[in-house]
Amino acid sequence: GGVIYYSTHTKLAIEPMQSAVESYLDAYKAAMKSGATKYAIASCYLYDSFRFWLGKRLDVVAESMNTTLKHMKYHKNMLTRSLLLPTCRVALRLMGHNNMDVVFDKNCEEEDVTGKITSVSDVASFAKLYESLLFREFDNAKKFVEMMFETQSLSGFNMSASMFHRIFYSGLVSFWVGRELDDQERIARGVESKDAIEKLVESASAWNFQNKTYLLQAEEQFCCRNFEEAERFYDAAILSSKEHAFLNEEALANELAGHFYLDTGRKKRSYHYFWQAMEKYNEWGAFAKAKTLGAYLEGSESFSIPTMRR
Repeated sequence: GGVIYYSTHTKLAIEPMQSAVESYLDAYKAAMKSGATKYAIASCYLYDSFRFWLGKRLDVVAESMNTTLKHMKYHKNMLTRSLLLPTCRVALRLMGHNNMDVVFDKNCEEEDVTGKITSVSDVASFAKLYESLLFREFDNAKKFVEMMFETQSLSGFNMSASMFHRIFYSGLVSFWVGRELDDQERIARGVESKDAIEKLVESASAWNFQNKTYLLQAEEQFCCRNFEEAERFYDAAILSSKEHAFLNEEALANELAGHFYLDTGRKKRSYHYFWQAMEKYNEWGAFAKAKTLGAYLEGSESFSIPTMRR
């Protein structure tokens, strides 16, 4: 189980993540067969976490997380439970559930160790950063991106699968905050994140990182006011996300393109991208996010909000 567990970390970088992540199930089965519950539980944790970040259907991911939390509770592995819970909470907010007990059967009644254990604090901060980006909560985005860069240096960037998404989303938030505050230091952090992800297109896998690089490049060009280049990279990010089956990132790329066109005075053009974003968020199962985006735009007479599908 341990061998498969560690080899899957590498596979996630160099093979299409959507199929590579399934190897964690193989690691789980092998670990349970050999009695290595530590690796079995760790495999379940990473399987659920990465399926969330890969944009798998949220209702399916939430059901799997519920099973994993029960498994962790049975084996008294509260640390790993605490690592999974922040992602669970974000998933439920995206789906529109305010009460975790509705989905997770009161699996969350352990002591909150956030702030007491560094690894848990880092995961919780990243989850909050991602949540603030998707729900456009600027003050929280500013707060948590600062926390991320205080605790993690990109100079120590490695091939650990858990780092890919942290660097990608920290870069997006850095560009957003830097652009709003006209802060070149924060924009430079976004560029640093972009460069780190861009290297992986050649050294690891274009399938996994091309769309992320394009979206970071689009945000960089937006900050530099190179609008024609930004347009090209936004469209490239959307197409690459679609071709490589990153549904959540396809939704986000459309939304960020919509904000780009809206902020640069092209309101009518932004509608196409916002509409596509809502369609993709709904397809992902992020109904609350789609509804929030619709509410953001509902004042426009030229825009009609699509029906929320459940």
